[in-house]
Amino acid sequence: MTLKFKGRGPLDVGRETSFHRSKVHATLVFGKLFKSEEKEPQRPRKRTSAVKSAHTKKTRKLNERMDVADLRVGMFVVELDKPWEESSFMFQGLELKSTADVIAVQNECSYVFVDYDEFSLGEKASASTGLPAAGVGSTRDEGVLVEDEIGAAEEVHELANHAISSLFEEIRLGAQIDGGKVKQAVNGCVDSILRNPDASVWLTRIQAKHEGTAQHSLNVSALSIVVAKSMGMSVREMEDIGVCAMLHDVGKTSVSTEVLNKAGPLEPDELAEMRKHPQYGRDILVSTKSVMSGAADVAHSHHERPDGTGYPRKLTSDSIPMFAQIVSIAEAYDVMTTTQTYRQAVSPSDALQELYALRGKQFDEDLVIRFIDAVGIFPPGSIVEMLNGEVGIVLSNTNDKLRPRIIIILDAAHEPCSQRIVDLFKMETDEEGTVYQVKTTHSDGSFGIDVGDFQRAGLRMM
Repeated sequence: MTLKFKGRGPLDVGRETSFHRSKVHATLVFGKLFKSEEKEPQRPRKRTSAVKSAHTKKTRKLNERMDVADLRVGMFVVELDKPWEESSFMFQGLELKSTADVIAVQNECSYVFVDYDEFSLGEKASASTGLPAAGVGSTRDEGVLVEDEIGAAEEVHELANHAISSLFEEIRLGAQIDGGKVKQAVNGCVDSILRNPDASVWLTRIQAKHEGTAQHSLNVSALSIVVAKSMGMSVREMEDIGVCAMLHDVGKTSVSTEVLNKAGPLEPDELAEMRKHPQYGRDILVSTKSVMSGAADVAHSHHERPDGTGYPRKLTSDSIPMFAQIVSIAEAYDVMTTTQTYRQAVSPSDALQELYALRGKQFDEDLVIRFIDAVGIFPPGSIVEMLNGEVGIVLSNTNDKLRPRIIIILDAAHEPCSQRIVDLFKMETDEEGTVYQVKTTHSDGSFGIDVGDFQRAGLRMM
């Protein structure tokens, strides 16, 4: 299958070839951990498309009015939409050196005038942070530790959650979608994920209680962006899939609150009403000019399945947009790992095992493996028990997906102990000299541990 998104060509040949070279190894690793009927890895299909041509370097000077939602680190603000003396900034002229600078301007202004060299901006970002320039579509090793990024990521997610919550409420009351608000929320998430994706995966875990549509949409957006990054998509593509994922469930604003918030299984007529939300979402987004057209396709198709068992149109794999297939995997994972009013959440690893078992059926096989590889065998925020009985929370992934960094919080007797970070990749040992190794994972709430509450009560990541 050639993975496509409507309006886009096939994935970059170099990226696909690299993936298929590692797919056999990855499948064997997942097969050992996730016990399910194994399938023989397929050989990569021949590709006829050419690799995307290199981007032409641009050196023209830009000095133009810009909506604050489009601001990026590296730009220089030369004029605000109000006098400088009426702002909180000390100097007339502000270089955006960090996401915090961008957010500060966004909090005070609707638009600004920026002065920057387009090519130099991309070069500066690449040189100073190791990030790909917008449109390049390359990947990098994370240069920022999760413990250094988590604070900024949390601020970004809080702002995004507030923005999306208010947006969904406005839509329910009949207002039009504010595309700029959605894009601004997504851009902050993309910037954080580029620095370290594990921080955002962490935050999807600490929200793992019964959640509303807005929080679920934010989680799915963050997870989809993490997958897009791991696939080597460009910054623009990451932003696009983030917007699509953020709005994938917007149709639920047209479903009655009685059905939407019902505690327990839905009756047949209620289920039929709930299953109309993809069509409702498409109708809302098609009439919204400020949002990319592909978002309507994702909203309409995120419950379709490659084997034709999905809804509302029973599409098969070749007819489902790639972005919709990624979003469907991220959504299924978030739903399974979130406690609902009618059932408890499963552990992240159990959710990944379920996705792995359904690969090639309800979810695209390659994309499932990409998802697992992106979030990790033991996703950040997972509660894990070690072979020696000690219990901890996964802090971040390492180059070995089976050996993450873990914060130990309970001793072998499952009693609270001094928190410390153990790096399994470095083959660290316990007091008995035994190398630390994960025995099993547990769902949120096990051993009385609520990941979110535990962090807020003083979980130290240092």
